[in-house]
Amino acid sequence: MEYKTVGDFRLKLDLHVVKYQKIVILLLNIASVTISFTTIGALIYYYGFQVDITVKSLIHKAVNYSLLFYIAKYFILMLYSLQRKNYIKGSFVEFIIILLLILHFISLAVLPFSFDFFKGERFEDLYFLFVQIYFFVMVIIELSKASTKLGNLHISPPGLMLLSFLVLIAIGTGLLLLPEMTTQGITFINALFTSTSASCVTGLSVLSTAHDFTFKGQIIIMLLVQLGGMSILTFATFFSAFFSGNKTGLRYQHLVRDLLATDKGTDSFRLLKSIFAATILIETMGCILLFVCWQGNDAFDSTGDAFFCSLFHTITAFNSAGFSLWDDNLMDMTIHNSYFPQTIIMLLVLIGGIGFLALTDLFSPKYIKLRRQYKWKKIMPGTQIVLITTFWIIVAGTLIFFTTEYNHSLANSNSVFDKFFRSLFQVVASRTAGFNTIDVSTIAIPGLLITMLLMFIGASPGSTGGGIKTTTFFVLIKSVIGTIKGKKRIEFNKRTIPFDIVDKSYSIVIMSVILIFISCFALAIFEPRVAFLDIIFESVSAFSTSGLSTGCITDFGWQGKLVLALNMYIGRIGTLTMAFALSKRIKESPHYYPDTYFMVG
Repeated sequence: MEYKTVGDFRLKLDLHVVKYQKIVILLLNIASVTISFTTIGALIYYYGFQVDITVKSLIHKAVNYSLLFYIAKYFILMLYSLQRKNYIKGSFVEFIIILLLILHFISLAVLPFSFDFFKGERFEDLYFLFVQIYFFVMVIIELSKASTKLGNLHISPPGLMLLSFLVLIAIGTGLLLLPEMTTQGITFINALFTSTSASCVTGLSVLSTAHDFTFKGQIIIMLLVQLGGMSILTFATFFSAFFSGNKTGLRYQHLVRDLLATDKGTDSFRLLKSIFAATILIETMGCILLFVCWQGNDAFDSTGDAFFCSLFHTITAFNSAGFSLWDDNLMDMTIHNSYFPQTIIMLLVLIGGIGFLALTDLFSPKYIKLRRQYKWKKIMPGTQIVLITTFWIIVAGTLIFFTTEYNHSLANSNSVFDKFFRSLFQVVASRTAGFNTIDVSTIAIPGLLITMLLMFIGASPGSTGGGIKTTTFFVLIKSVIGTIKGKKRIEFNKRTIPFDIVDKSYSIVIMSVILIFISCFALAIFEPRVAFLDIIFESVSAFSTSGLSTGCITDFGWQGKLVLALNMYIGRIGTLTMAFALSKRIKESPHYYPDTYFMVG
C-alpha cells in the first residue's frame, strides 16, 4: 500500500493502534511476566545451587535475552501509544535505562573484548553482576507499574500490610532453604523463623548468622531486614510513583497516607521521597563511620570483609534488627571494648526508633526554613511527644538498670563510666533492637523486669521498631494522671487529646497483653523445661521485635519457634492493624442509648 502523505501514514498507524492496542499490551504483559519469572528463577538457581559451566552460560544468555525483550517491549509500547511524546515523558527514567541498555549491547558488538585484560573468571563474574543490576532495575520498573493497581484492589491498607509481610517472609524462607545459603543446610522451621525474624526486624536467631549462613545467606538476611524495616509496601508505592509518574491519583494518595499513618493533608510522594532520602543518607553515613573504624582491624581478613560488616551492622541497627556477624553479638572482643562503633550503632538504633515522620519533621529543610521564618511555627505535637517520652524512658531506664545491675551483669566492667555506658547502650538497644554488650543471661530479675518494660513500650510510630510505641505509653500515663486528678479531658501543650486516640491506646495495650499472655501460655505447654521468666522474656522480646534473648530459644522445639514467629509477625504488623485487617468494619448508628453507670475498680 502506498501513502500519498505522511499524514495518511500516521492516520493509518493511529487506526491500527486503536484497533490492536489492548491485545498488544495484553500479550506483552503476559510475555513480560513469563520472561521475568523465568529469568528470576534462573538467577535463583544460579545463586542457590552449584552450577557447571554449561548451565552458567545458559543463565547468562537468558538474562541478556530478557534485557533485549525489555528494550523491544518499550519501543513497541511507545509505537502503540497515541501520544508518544507524553509516553516518553511519563517514563523518562525507563527511557534513559533503555538507552543505556542499547549502548551496552552495541559496545559488546563493537568493542574488541579479546584483550588479555578482559579474560578470566573474575571479569566474567563482575560483568554478569553488572548485567544483573540492569535486569533487576527493569524488573523493579515492571513491578512498579503493576503496583499502581494496588489502589484498585478491594483490600484495605491494613490487609495489604498483612499480606505484604506474609509474601516477604515466604520469599525469604524459600531463599534461605537453598543449599548455597547455609554452610550445613537448614530445616524449614529454622528458615521460616530466621526469615520472619529478619522481615519483622527482630533479630531473634536460632542459628549463628556468622557461621551457619554463607555470604549469600547473610546478604539475603540483610535485604530482608532492609525491606521489612521500611515495609515492602513503602518500597512498592515509592517506585510506583517514581517510575510511572502516578503521583496525583486520589485513591493512590489515600492508600499511601493510610499505609504511612499520616494526616490527609500530607503530600504522600514527597513524604516517601523524604523517607528514602533520609534512609540512604543515614545508612551511608553510618556505614562510612563504621568502615573507617574497622578497616584496619586485624579481626577482618580483608577490606571487603570490613566493609560488608559495616554495611550489615548499619542496616540491622538502623532498621532495629539485632542480627550480628559475631556469635557473641556486640560482646565479641572485636567491638566489646570499642566505644566509638558502639556509639555509632546506638545512634543508628535511636534514630531508626524515633520514626520517619518525626525525622522528617525535625530535619526536613522545608520545615526547618518555616520554623526559622515563623517563630510561632513549632515541631508537630506528635514529634514533641516522641522526643519527650524517648528522652525520659532512656534516662530513667539507664539509671534504674545501672543501679540494679551494678553488682550483677555489670560487675566485670572496668570502670564506673564503662558500667554507665553499657547501661545506656543496653537501654537504647532493648527498646527496639536486639544488640547487647552484656550477657543477657547474667542480668538479675530486677534488670530483666525493667528490660521487659522497655521492650514492651518499644519505639515510636512510623519507625522500624515494635512495641506498643512511645506515644501510646505517653497517652496512657496522661490518662492515668488525668483520672487521678478528676479531669474529663486529657491535654498536652494547650491541646486536647481526642478520645479516639485514648481509646486506641487502651485497645493496643490490652490486645498486646492478651497476645503475650497467649504466647506465654502456649510456650509453657510446648516448652515445659524452660523457666517461666525466660518464657515471658522471649515472648515480650518477640512481640516487641526487640530480639534480645536469654539464650533458651536455641533449645525450643518447632512448636515454640512457630509461636515466637507468629508473635514477631503480629508485633511487626501491630495488634490494632491486625485486628482491622481481619475484622469487618461496620458503620456506627447515628442514635445512641442512654448512659448507664456501674462500679469499676
